[in-house]
Amino acid sequence: MGEPSAVAGVSTSGVATSSVATSGLTASGVAASTGEGLSVMVTAADPLTALLLTERLSDLELSAQQVAFDDMVEQSQSGRFDAVIAVPPLSLLDYTEGRWHEALVDVDQGLALAVLATPRVPVRAIAGVRPAGGGLALLDSTTPPSLWTVIASIRFAMTGRHTIDSAFTAYGEQKVLGGFSPAERLVYELLACGYSNRAIAEQLFLSERTVETHVRQIFMRLGLSEDASTNRRVLAARLALDGTAQVSSNRSR
Repeated sequence: MGEPSAVAGVSTSGVATSSVATSGLTASGVAASTGEGLSVMVTAADPLTALLLTERLSDLELSAQQVAFDDMVEQSQSGRFDAVIAVPPLSLLDYTEGRWHEALVDVDQGLALAVLATPRVPVRAIAGVRPAGGGLALLDSTTPPSLWTVIASIRFAMTGRHTIDSAFTAYGEQKVLGGFSPAERLVYELLACGYSNRAIAEQLFLSERTVETHVRQIFMRLGLSEDASTNRRVLAARLALDGTAQVSSNRSR
């Protein structure tokens, strides 16, 4: 199962029904009617997280249902839900090997999608492939948002707009993908997830030639010269996994 998808044990004081801790969330000061009328699917890498989150949302008068990850895409197309809340794994390796990115991209575009994740995983790339009308909220689970924030973000996403926690931009710019252009960051994030150039082009609605240009630029910025004995895609992905990808000062490669 890998690492749990969010940090458990956060206080939920202020909720009249109980003080059960919900992984990665707080419910302090949330009015019981906040989520009234919403039908929400909840999927998490950690089933306990999904169960607790579903229970807490139900306490706030949402119609919340826990759905297994393998059924998330199919259930999103059932017409029964207004929104999907997804809590992917903490580690990039689990996120990649579990094919979370592909599943999140395939969630029905007519639903609001709220993703509670750590900035260490490339969920920000979803914003680049989710079309207008497919509202998206990316929330930082390492600084647990309140349930009120989650519900408000869902309602905002239901208008077809995106809201992205600044932590995802800050992490991309300062720690993992420092110095890359926005387009290069999106390409690099998908490359690190194991996508081929053709698949990246399809996801980002770019030509394959444009993606090839971005990939060459990424290799140059990382200081990865062409060498028959090494696979630059693997090396670049490992740098992203380690969180050590930085622009090289050597621009001649």
